[in-house]
Amino acid sequence: MKLSELKKGQKLTIRCKHKTLLVDMKAKVADIRGEVVLLYLIRHDNQIVDFSSPQVHIITIYEDGLDMPKAWTNCRIQRRTVDGKEYHALAAPKTSVRVNRRKVPRIVLDLPGKVRITNLPSGLDITVHDLCVNGIGFQSPVKIEEQEHRHLQIEFMDESEDDEEIKVEARVVWKKELKDGAFYYGCRLTHMEENLGYYVAEKIRQNR
Repeated sequence: MKLSELKKGQKLTIRCKHKTLLVDMKAKVADIRGEVVLLYLIRHDNQIVDFSSPQVHIITIYEDGLDMPKAWTNCRIQRRTVDGKEYHALAAPKTSVRVNRRKVPRIVLDLPGKVRITNLPSGLDITVHDLCVNGIGFQSPVKIEEQEHRHLQIEFMDESEDDEEIKVEARVVWKKELKDGAFYYGCRLTHMEENLGYYVAEKIRQNR
């Protein structure tokens, strides 16, 4: 699939990676001009994002809910004015590839943690089951309301790694009700701290 095959109004995920730092941002297609996709200006923390740094690796992900997500790598995004309006112009050197996120190495933890949601500022006690650089799976004793699914703050402590503290932000992509009344949530990471990549890599090394 080429970028130019996208349609106006379709939503994308723009994934920016710098070393071990990863941030996902939402984008929406405004128009298609040849092989360039014009996006409504992308904002993060209420600021228009500057994608000009050559050290940032940009991946564009499209999901239609019918097939595996499609991803374009080595993308470039620049500010552009078209017909008097400003956009982010997205281009990719190659066609997309289908992405199976479960192929990403993950580690099994089963560690106690907390998820912070609006109606429980002190946090809800959870069990963090597994983790990778793309996602996290955890079990909650109670159901988390749908309106909280897009922005969860999750944290846990790994005492076996000299009290390594892990904090991530995540979005629920699927859930399952368990027989004992608890719920299992599979999430995609939308933001993580730099130590996560090193932590996952070290755990994988130890388990080999």
